[in-house]
Order: sequence, then C-alpha cells, then structure tokens
Amino acid sequence: MLQFGLSLGLLLAVAIYIYWPGLSGPLLLDDYANLIPLGDNGGVDNLQNFLSFVLGNNSGPTGRPVSMLSFLIDGRDWPPNVAALKYTNILLHTLNGVVLCWFTLTLFQILGIESKRSSQLAVLLTALWLLHPLNSTTTLYVIQRMTQLMTLFSLAALLCYLKGRSLIPQKNPWGFFLLCAALFPFALLGVLSKENGALLLLLIVVFELSVFRQEPVNRLVKIWFRVGVLLPLSVIALYLLVSFPSSLANFEPREFNMLERLLSEARVLTIYIQKIFVPTLSGSGLFHDDFQVSTSLFSPISTVGSLLFLVAIVCVAIVNRKNQPILFLGVAWFFALHVLESTYLPLDLYFEHRNYLPMIGPLITVVWYLNAALQGAIPAYAKTFTKIVTGMFLLVMPLQCWQQAQLWSNEGSLLAYWAEIGPDSIRAQTTYADYIAPRGLPEQAMERLRTANKSYPKEVTLQLHMWTHACEYDMEAPISLEQIAANGGLQYFHSDINFHLRKLLEGLIEGRCQYPERATMIALFASLEPLIRDDLNRAGYHFLFSDVFIYYRLLDPALIQLSKSFELKALPQVPIRQAMLAASADNNADALVFLERARVANDQLGPFLPSFELEIARIEVDIRNRMARSNDDQL
Repeated sequence: MLQFGLSLGLLLAVAIYIYWPGLSGPLLLDDYANLIPLGDNGGVDNLQNFLSFVLGNNSGPTGRPVSMLSFLIDGRDWPPNVAALKYTNILLHTLNGVVLCWFTLTLFQILGIESKRSSQLAVLLTALWLLHPLNSTTTLYVIQRMTQLMTLFSLAALLCYLKGRSLIPQKNPWGFFLLCAALFPFALLGVLSKENGALLLLLIVVFELSVFRQEPVNRLVKIWFRVGVLLPLSVIALYLLVSFPSSLANFEPREFNMLERLLSEARVLTIYIQKIFVPTLSGSGLFHDDFQVSTSLFSPISTVGSLLFLVAIVCVAIVNRKNQPILFLGVAWFFALHVLESTYLPLDLYFEHRNYLPMIGPLITVVWYLNAALQGAIPAYAKTFTKIVTGMFLLVMPLQCWQQAQLWSNEGSLLAYWAEIGPDSIRAQTTYADYIAPRGLPEQAMERLRTANKSYPKEVTLQLHMWTHACEYDMEAPISLEQIAANGGLQYFHSDINFHLRKLLEGLIEGRCQYPERATMIALFASLEPLIRDDLNRAGYHFLFSDVFIYYRLLDPALIQLSKSFELKALPQVPIRQAMLAASADNNADALVFLERARVANDQLGPFLPSFELEIARIEVDIRNRMARSNDDQL
C-alpha cells in the first residue's frame, strides 16, 4: 500500500505541476455570463446577494447551485481573481483523480483481480485520465467547474454503489446504506452541479447489466433499484418526451435542424473516440462553431462512415455482453453519458469538455484488456511491445497536456492560435479581434471581422460588430446601418444579438459617431425582430428597442415594446420602467397600474431572488405625492 500511496501522490503532484502555467490564463466565453453577477448590487456581501448568485443562475433547469456556490470560494465581487478560480479547478481535477483511483481500485477488486495488481491498474487508469490532454479544456475553462463537480459527485456515487452492491451478498447492513448514499446525497449533488449528472442512473443500469448481472439481490436492493433508479429514469424520460415539442422549437435559432444535429453528432462522437485513444492537440480548444453540419448521410461522406462505425461497436458490445462484460461496460458507459448532450437537444455540436466523465468507461475497458494481455499467454515480444506503447502514451500525454497549459497561460497567444486554426469560426475571429483592437491594432481587428464576414456574409451580428468597431476606433465602416436595415436576407446564429444592439445603443446615447436619422434606426431594429426566435432573447430585444424610442422621446412605442418584453419574460423591472415613463409624462394613474403589475411580478420571483419591493414602494410614494400636489394646485 505504501507503493500505491507514493505512486498516486507523485501522479497528483505531476498533474498539478503540468497545469500550473494555466493559472495565468484568461476568462473566456461563458465565464463572463455566469460570473459577472458576482458584482451585482455591490458584490456578494449579504444574504440576499448570496442567494441571488447561488440560486439565480440560468445555465440549466436546476440553476446549478452547488457549482455557483463553489465559485464563492474564489471571489465575491467582480472582477474576480482569475488565478484563484483556475487554481480551484486544478485542485478539483486532482481530487477527481483520487476518487477515480479509489473507484477503479474497488471495481478491479470486485472483478477478481488481486489487491496489488488492482492498485497498479487503478493508478495507471488514473494517470491516463488525469494527464489526458482532452481534459485540459475542462480544467482550465473556469465555468466547466460545473462539469468537474458533477464528475466528482458521480464518481463518489458510483464508489458507494460498488461498495454497497458488493456487500449485499454478504448480508452486510452497510450495503443498503451505501446504496442509498449513492443516490442521496451524491447523485443529487451531481445533478445540482450540472443536470447531466442524472445520467448516473443510466450508469447504474449499465453496471447491473454487466458487472453485477449474476450477483444475487435481496428485496431491499430490488426496491432501491426500482424506486431510486428506474422510477427517476422514467420521470426523466417522461419529462423529455413532454418537452420534445419545445426542443423542436428551440432549433429555430440554430443553423441546423434536429435531424442534421443527430447526423452531425455521429461524426462528433467518432472524433471524440479517436481523440480518447489517439491524443492530439490538433484542433483542440473552445471554438468549434465552425464544425461542418451533416446535411445528409453522404454530406459529408464521413457521416455514413461514422454511423456505421458507431452502430458496429454498439452491436459488438451488446452481442458480447455476457462473455465480455467489460467491453459492454466501456461502450455503454461512453454512450450513456453522451445521451443528452450529443443527441437531439438543440445544443452546440462539439465541445471537448463533454468527454470529461464519459471517457472513463473506454479507459476502464482499455486497462482491463491491457492487463489481460500482459497476464495472458501471448508471446514475450508482444508483451514488451504492449508495455512500450503504454509507456509512450504515459510520456506523450503529459507533454501534450503541459503544452496545452502553456498555451492557455497567455491570453494573446491562445486567442491568436484559435483564430489561426479556426478561420471559419466566428467566435475565434471576433474574440481575437476584440482582444487586439484595444491593444493598438484596430485595423488588424477589422480584418479579422472581415474574414469572418466572408465566411458568413448574412450573419447580422458580424455586420453590427463591424459597424460598432469602426465607430469606436474612428474608422470607415465596411457596411452602413442603412444597408443593414435594408438587407432582407440577414441571418442570426452565431452570437448574442442583444449584446451588439446594446453596444449600438451605447454609442447612440453617448453621442459617438455619425448615426443615421431616426427612421433608419427604428427600421433597423424592426428588421431584426423576425430573426430572433427564442423567447429570452426576444424579451431582451424588445427591452432594448424601447430604449431607441425613449432616446427619441416617443413614449407610446416605448411602452408597447416594454409590454412585449414583459409578455415574454415577466420581470418586475419592465413595468417599473413603464411606470417611470408614464409618470414622466404625468400619466400618474397609468404609472400606478404599472407598479401594481410590477408588484405581482416581484411576488412571483420567489424568496431567493432580489426583491424590488422597496423600489416599487418608493416610486409609488413619489407618484402619489405628485398626484396629491397636482390636486392641491387644482383646488
């Protein structure tokens, strides 16, 4: 056991050393959307702001409160200490390695491998996972702490499940207790970290069909499995079935439909499998919005090949489930954990962090058959070759991982690299453009935007981006707002349109640049409405459109836009603004009606989100005082 402990300790130290350069890296993409609320209302320095930050996130149906709570370890205002955030991620990665080692040690012992050999195999598997370059994106991308925590609690749940399930035949009372602990608290904490933690239940089914298929069960275990595993899975399946129409509707803002996504994901999963077994830095990173969509089985031709490959390995695993249960375990593990993010849900096509937990299953299978080969009756030269290949993997993977950490350590180099390898990625080009522009290279930044525009000539957010960039740096815009407003063939897929409209409004209100006449600005905003299909973005769009009318002192159209926003998203801030506008025009009775609507919306927010009651009451008192003074003047 001393050798086991020293080996694991050395492995963890190597992992921390390899990832250490990444501490100086930047925040990226979804980091901002999720962490900027740290600075709301002066920072997380009171109970109300604490509850708002932890329970008010919109990343998923649960709000992911466990993950949001974890970010408060590193900062409670904005901007946070980025190095501290990444340091915690690195520690979580190594902690996951510890739990994974414990889990695989237990699994191999259950499978009949003697203790010393099991510990060696567990350390090997942990090394393959902990130092795999495919996991660097998850570890160094701050917001993917959500994935890390989901993995931590899922592995802890599986460990409890394995321990408990192995004690059942011995009639040990701790067996049932550990089975219950797997579901509560660990499985629940996994779901509250990230929703696909619920797929742990599918993994338990996979284990029951493979590792424990011949193990006896008692009445309590049957009840636990039916009530704790099958019943929740049925509820989830029913929820997905009921929400299927809304999933279809959510494809409208995407540039692909459901069938095209399913076809594309066949290629994506094949690439994932390839990168698990043949680690490479080629094409790695966050920006994969340029991934080619499969429009049919033969476009591109790799689609049909990928489908046949995936079907083949699934069929082989199912056919050999009884005599090769570890093969089935690895294959079923991988596909079970991709069943949400890599199937029909209207998500982005490709993200490397989706493999953080799924890759463990295939690695278990590889290590199992590697051990079988070395312990079997194969020729000595074959054993030597197998050891050499394994050793090469253990040398190459840490080197690649270290190279990734080095790249992530420098924001400029990182964004430049992604821009070079992703010429057709809007995110890569615009992110790099926004990085170099304030650093004295606005012309080069505009060229990046032009490059992206050549690939996506109808993308309206790119056109708005180019115009606002030209405005900010006193350059000639390659396209005018009049042209954008008059163009009837625009599309919107690749960026946050409300972000660009907000920047456009900021320039208008601050008096920067030469804006077109009022009619053109109104026509521009009106022309964008059909492009925005999801309710949340539409609500934000109408709120911003109201600002255009407010700037031009057009009260009634502004109130109409705010009403449209409120219909889509009943936030109290909207009728509060309507009340203030009405009061500014001395329509005090209407203002009180809006305030009452705001109060109802505020009551529906729930106890954990910031209340606007004090602001509503203050405005109401002010309006009533004004009404009283007006009545006195009339008398």
